[in-house]
Amino acid sequence: MASHEHLEKCAQLLSRKSTDDEKFAGLLLVPRIVDTHDGESLSYLFEAMDPRFLARLLRANPSLLTYDITSGEPEPVELLQLNIALHIMDVFVSHNNIASDCRILCHIPQLCELARAEAVEVSAGAARVLYKLFDKDAAAGEILNSPDSLLALLDFAATGGDRQPLVNLLGFILSRCSQFIHLHDSDDVHMRGWVTFVTKAASILRTSQDKLKFDYLLMMVETLDPLTTKDAVDANLLSSCWPLVRDISAGCVEILRQKSEATQYSDSALALYAHLARLWPDFVFSGIAISTSNETVEAVEKTEAALALRLMCVEGQAAIDSMMIYPPEHSDKQSQCDADQVRVKRGWKLTFCAETAAVWLDWTTSWLDSQSGMEGVDEATIYALMGEMQKFAASTVDFLIDWCERVGTDQMLDHASGLVVSTVHFLAQWLATDPNLHKAAIPILSMCLDWITNSEEYGSVISRYVMPCITFALDTCGINEEQYKADIKARDLQHDCTQAQDFASPWVGTMELDDLARAVYNIPSDEDILNAMK
Repeated sequence: MASHEHLEKCAQLLSRKSTDDEKFAGLLLVPRIVDTHDGESLSYLFEAMDPRFLARLLRANPSLLTYDITSGEPEPVELLQLNIALHIMDVFVSHNNIASDCRILCHIPQLCELARAEAVEVSAGAARVLYKLFDKDAAAGEILNSPDSLLALLDFAATGGDRQPLVNLLGFILSRCSQFIHLHDSDDVHMRGWVTFVTKAASILRTSQDKLKFDYLLMMVETLDPLTTKDAVDANLLSSCWPLVRDISAGCVEILRQKSEATQYSDSALALYAHLARLWPDFVFSGIAISTSNETVEAVEKTEAALALRLMCVEGQAAIDSMMIYPPEHSDKQSQCDADQVRVKRGWKLTFCAETAAVWLDWTTSWLDSQSGMEGVDEATIYALMGEMQKFAASTVDFLIDWCERVGTDQMLDHASGLVVSTVHFLAQWLATDPNLHKAAIPILSMCLDWITNSEEYGSVISRYVMPCITFALDTCGINEEQYKADIKARDLQHDCTQAQDFASPWVGTMELDDLARAVYNIPSDEDILNAMK
């Protein structure tokens, strides 16, 4: 901690009573006598400082902001003072309380303007301060209330030239704003500000070309990742999210269609499209389900949406193929587990593909159930996509069984819990509507039982996913679900299938289904009962 004498001297120089020269000298002293981790001393000096002096230093003459350090011309004194002011501000905002103070937050618009400066030292200094400010929630709330300065940054970043540092900064700010929206019960102003920002960024993604498009693609992935479906619904209630969904979808499909320089970004395009489907399925999928003759369609263009879903299936199967390439055998268990983790990482995009397929199946089933008839429904497109989904589901069953045989259910969750949950979600949606894969998927029932029984974090989620599959299997055999529950509880299973349909599920009558049903319906197993009696 700085000595009391030094602190008092510096505070006196920074006070309102001092001359500008004395205040400037005080600013220069701050980083010399106070460590950035010394929050108490920083707060003391910040309270002593004349905030109007710092504000004047930050209001630089626009002509200074184009200064080129390589020109050989002497650096203007005012520019030197501005850079020092940014450095001192960087020191102050290292302390959380100061970074959240309204006397600092009020400088965000000016800092955004300085971040656009051609003078590299100025723009870099402003960016450093903004990074620290937006690491705290208060800055996100402030800029969501007054979005003009961030919108100007977005426009400037799209004007061409080397804007990579600025694009990186924008990506961080937008992601933090999304986290703020998700973590806080945001008011209407904050939510509208967020929609305004993201709609602007989505428009740039759609219209830009080459590297800028790819930069904004990655930016949008990070922006949408923190949000939940509830966040998306709340945002759309206040301000329509259709324009941003339309533009992001078009940008993703354009990248997916390219065969050369965009190949390395196709996985990110799939991830971004998966976020769209997860957050706004009505906008994304209704264009597929409704025939083109229906004039009420206001969703992603049919051809683009159908293409994106087909690519999800194709890429999902490609990810499975890459993971089905066996790594070299290892003699010890740890090396084998490490090799499996490497193998699973090769197919990371399967998580997004499977989750998008699951959301589409869920949405399509619910939407068809809500229709009074098939008029206006594009049956041909839906059936064609169902064919793609069936092949994808069959590959997923084979993959999960193979994976389980090699490492076991516990290691599967340890290695890639997101992959497990998303693939189970997809398969559950498919197996709850079509029994053709039920025979091949019988081993999946035991796997789900293990996860429901042993995983506190994911057990309830997987249980919720597979319950409709059990209901559907019983229904195909004409078995009443409530009676089935009672029979399981009484240990008196008859499995009367006299009313079975032609496509009856082969699950019914198996121990695998009965054991899984006990876990899903929270009925104690024989082992549980015996343990309770000890």
